[in-house]
Amino acid sequence: MIKKYLLLLLSVSSLLSCTQDDPFLITSEQVGPLKKSTPIRMLEKVFAGDSVVNTEGRSEFVNTGSIVKVYDKTKSSLLLRIMPKNATDSSLVDNIQIMDDRYTTAEGVSLNSTFKDISDNYTIKRIDNIIGAAVIFVNESNAYFTIDKKHLPGDLLVTTTKKIEQTMIPDDAPIKYIMVGW
Repeated sequence: MIKKYLLLLLSVSSLLSCTQDDPFLITSEQVGPLKKSTPIRMLEKVFAGDSVVNTEGRSEFVNTGSIVKVYDKTKSSLLLRIMPKNATDSSLVDNIQIMDDRYTTAEGVSLNSTFKDISDNYTIKRIDNIIGAAVIFVNESNAYFTIDKKHLPGDLLVTTTKKIEQTMIPDDAPIKYIMVGW
């Protein structure tokens, strides 16, 4: 009888732990506690346990189109850089730059991952050649990944006109940035 109750208790607690929000999960609709529908003015509530800093130095998020930074209060480290769509407090988030390696996609890709992790878990839509980096866009996610050009063949370092093919990026090339665009 006790074993049945213990088994039931373990099953319920396991089920509950699976349904709790992961504070560092990146999905197409949210980044940790930040949802795609969250207005900029709500950032301080969403990240109540962290420090939210308006880069214009104002305490309110009124008429600001500037980057908002979120710091982890316990570790004093930068978690996210958030760019609003426009300069109003009702603006939604446009882009998020992931700054902390605890943030992970549902497929397990984080700032500690490599190009191989991206190519193993996603279908690559395109690779943009920009100054200093290759930006990798994937079909299955709003996240996109940046690889520093110093990890690519030398002839790609100084040009943005040459097409970067997937085969030109070494499997062990580390991810420099993860961005999420809404």
